[in-house]
Amino acid sequence: MISAIRDLEDLKTFVFVAQERSFTLAAAKMGVTKAAVAKRILGLEKIWKTQLFYRNTRKVVPTRDAELILQKVASVLDSVKDLENSFANKDVLEGTLRVTCVSSMSNNFVTDMIERFQEQNPKIKIQLIVTDSLLDLMEESIDIGIRVGMEVPYNLEGTYLFQNRIVAVVSPDYCKTNHMLKLDSPKDLENHNLLYLDFHKEVRFSGTEIRLSDITKNRNFLSNDAASLVQMGLKGKGVLIRSFWDIEDHIQSGRLIPILKDFPLENFGSVWLVHPMNRTPSRRVMVFRNFLELECNLRFNQ
Repeated sequence: MISAIRDLEDLKTFVFVAQERSFTLAAAKMGVTKAAVAKRILGLEKIWKTQLFYRNTRKVVPTRDAELILQKVASVLDSVKDLENSFANKDVLEGTLRVTCVSSMSNNFVTDMIERFQEQNPKIKIQLIVTDSLLDLMEESIDIGIRVGMEVPYNLEGTYLFQNRIVAVVSPDYCKTNHMLKLDSPKDLENHNLLYLDFHKEVRFSGTEIRLSDITKNRNFLSNDAASLVQMGLKGKGVLIRSFWDIEDHIQSGRLIPILKDFPLENFGSVWLVHPMNRTPSRRVMVFRNFLELECNLRFNQ
């Protein structure tokens, strides 16, 4: 038992040194001597058979191996804290949540919801990893991913948040100049510059067999960046086709106007909250999941 506790203290020492970039500061934080910290780090380097830190007289810098190990160790320590909290029957949630999503989600609703969540749970630290790459949640030690998809991958547990509704909109100036409110059919868009992400090209207009690709004749701006497409739409450079959650604020403010309301575009999958299947979710994960599910239901499922 003593050995197990000592191993845990070794891990804590490693995390403190990595965070503080200093043996001296880590020692002060732990209430031990600098020599004790150095001894623990040396022991870990022998166990893991790799150098953990570059040292000089001024600072301590984690090696690449240490950066990779840090994510795993932090996750282990958080799990231990969860266990301690459950035995202590503590009502206050503590620890770190690692969450990932794409930049457009972060900018439009995820950050706002995290802010409200932390107002209710001030002791939970959230690390938001914003990337348009599809990260391996297990490999990157990520607790929660917020993703768009037709279904949840086989190796992940998923919670449905809301449908990924696709809408066609224009700026007020573009609307007036091109008489957009008088459109009778999606076919009327053939002579307009359509601004959309390529993976939406097969989305159909409800009640028809017409796909976006069928009416794309004069497309003069292509991008894999949703934010760039939105900016072009706001500047009146064409008809913007985007996920509702990405342009909700612009629609509510009147900066963008929905068109072809009698022919809404079909949904493109759903937005899901996912977490690794073979990892028992912590109480932090479950509380955050329930919070996000409720918030999204109130905001997007009206």
